[in-house]
Amino acid sequence: MAQARMKLRRGLPGMLMNFSAGVILGFSMTVWLTVLMVPEKRLGQQRVSGHMSEVIKPAKVGRPDSDQLQAYKGHIYVGIMTAKKYLNSRALATYETWGKLIPGKVEFFAATGSKSSSGADMPIVSIPGVNDVYPPQKKAFLMLKYMHDHYLDDYEWFVRADDDVYIRGDKLENFLRKVDSSQALYIGQAGFGKEHEHGRLGLRPDENYCMGGPGMIMSRETLRRVVPNIHWCLKNLYSSHEDVEIGRCITKFAGITCTSAFDTREIFFNDYKNYNKGKIGELHKAVIDSAITLHPNKRPEYQYKLHTYLLNQRARDLKKHAFELHRRIGHMTELLEPKTPAKGFSHWQKHLQSHFYPREDRDVLTWDAVVGKTLYQSPTSNDRRLSRGTPPVWKTAMDTNILQAMETVNLDYQRRYRTRCGYNSIHHGYQRVDIMRGPEYLLDLLVVCRHKSKRKVRMMLGRKSLYLHQAYTGVELQEQSSRQMALDNGSLDPDMEPTAKETVHIILPLRGRLSTFERFMKNYEAVCLETQSDVQLLIVLFTSTKEESRGILDVLDDYKAKYPFSVIKVITMTGSFSRGIGLKVGASQFGNTSLLFFCDVDVIFTKHFIDRCRANTVLGRQVYFPVMFSQYDPKFADVGGTADGDRLNQRKGPTSEGYHILTKNTGYWRFSSFGMTCVYRLDFARVGEFDASIRGWGMEDIDLFQKFVASDLETFRTVDPGLVH
Repeated sequence: MAQARMKLRRGLPGMLMNFSAGVILGFSMTVWLTVLMVPEKRLGQQRVSGHMSEVIKPAKVGRPDSDQLQAYKGHIYVGIMTAKKYLNSRALATYETWGKLIPGKVEFFAATGSKSSSGADMPIVSIPGVNDVYPPQKKAFLMLKYMHDHYLDDYEWFVRADDDVYIRGDKLENFLRKVDSSQALYIGQAGFGKEHEHGRLGLRPDENYCMGGPGMIMSRETLRRVVPNIHWCLKNLYSSHEDVEIGRCITKFAGITCTSAFDTREIFFNDYKNYNKGKIGELHKAVIDSAITLHPNKRPEYQYKLHTYLLNQRARDLKKHAFELHRRIGHMTELLEPKTPAKGFSHWQKHLQSHFYPREDRDVLTWDAVVGKTLYQSPTSNDRRLSRGTPPVWKTAMDTNILQAMETVNLDYQRRYRTRCGYNSIHHGYQRVDIMRGPEYLLDLLVVCRHKSKRKVRMMLGRKSLYLHQAYTGVELQEQSSRQMALDNGSLDPDMEPTAKETVHIILPLRGRLSTFERFMKNYEAVCLETQSDVQLLIVLFTSTKEESRGILDVLDDYKAKYPFSVIKVITMTGSFSRGIGLKVGASQFGNTSLLFFCDVDVIFTKHFIDRCRANTVLGRQVYFPVMFSQYDPKFADVGGTADGDRLNQRKGPTSEGYHILTKNTGYWRFSSFGMTCVYRLDFARVGEFDASIRGWGMEDIDLFQKFVASDLETFRTVDPGLVH
């Protein structure tokens, strides 16, 4: 009996091994037979979903040798669909920004006979028999045919893009290098149509399409299958959207649909929030790190601005990488040379050290407290409200800095604890702004951490304390016109074509003073009429004596005859003179978006002041109250050089050049005067215009200035050397 038990014990491991081997062999045979039973075509038509890393299998890509570099240059072909009217604006901006950074070839497709007059060597493909009429289904399909017929064997990937998208060439290349281009793939942000279009696009419930705005990517195999069947697709259109029809055609003849991975919305970024403004709004760090394409940028200036912004971000990332390398070098130096004393602080900590020590209580920089979404300010703050909601600008700045800091924290957490934490909200903290060093933050954050173990993932709530310092960069000077600022804040339609310069409407209330008016008109002739500036003059004439009124009208008739293109209008009024009423009546003659300059007859101005009047006045945001220079005596104008004197004698009277000798001996800045004003008609009406009860000269300007100060508009006031009284 004992011998039988010993034999059983010796044979038990062998039986278990045989049983395990049989199970493994049976399972392997089952999987092998299942794969054999699935048709190859069904594998290519399988709908993809989930994450992009699961959708597309990475291909092994080694470092190219010198013989392969030329082949790698033909990696990507980008076809940009545009129109003839946008070749010198949108298309040109696209070509001069990201178009030259694509690792491959870029061409612009437009209607028959399209050419660029900008002088740039922009590659344009004029498609025969195609116009720029919307919707551009025929243009889109023939563009794919052109790619197939001319470049199918030269490039691995083909991108169809619009002229208002921004494509980051380096990120696009890195993304596509990891993908097997021999497969039939159709990559982009999946679309299903707007809510009111559901059921009207001819799509089955399991079908989608890649949206054309952020761009769509097709592999060489996809193009090879689809293009021979384009004529059938053009004859069977079910909607007016060309991206929907391209997707339908690819689904039918290539057997694939657009990638519906959840992170394609981040990779192919479409700013739905600012879509109607025609521009991309504020970009967070998470968007910058993920996005390959960004849409839309419908104006050239938006494209250049975004391009500069991304280049700055690239420079910042390189600086951050250099800092990481510097820290690694220091760490490795300590390991290799343990006798070397460790440094007390790193290079960047030296930069952050402040050598300022307050001597009095008032020199101490106070901290403002942040608790949840509420900001508690110190009593010494300029804002008298001790508590209020956190301003959006501050919240955006804090969120951006926190996200960048959490990336650095997670690098250490992942290496040491296999944990990654995400920023949830601010529990409490403090912030202040050092005018010499930049903003500082002491924050206690609520974070959500994700810990990976061998078998499961655990989610944990925690808190993290951070000290953040945002150092100032170099000083930058940027000038924006009022139109550009109106475009940025969304108060102007981006599709409206801009004019060369905005017209300034000068309103001049006048009663008598013929000799002073003649001097004013000589200056107006030199500054505006001879230069054909975009300036118009409206005179509100209060009748006085017949001789003076007739003399003023005769002077105006002479200038109108001499300059027939000029716009000089006169409104006659009776009764006692009132500057406020005269300007109010004059302003009523213009539309809400007209730029007005309230002027006096004894004021001389230059063309540079007119430009500053345009630049410093912003519709719906800012009015301009310049401080003029008041001369003691006009004869001081004659102390100029010989050239000035010659010009005065030739013109038989003083001009603006002679009056602009600004010294303490010739006059003073009149800070107590608020009469000269540059304002838009709509903003003038919003604050209640002038007080009609004020008669004569004075007081009406102070009343108007106080109204603007009390309003939500910004009041810009500074000395202006181009304005002399």
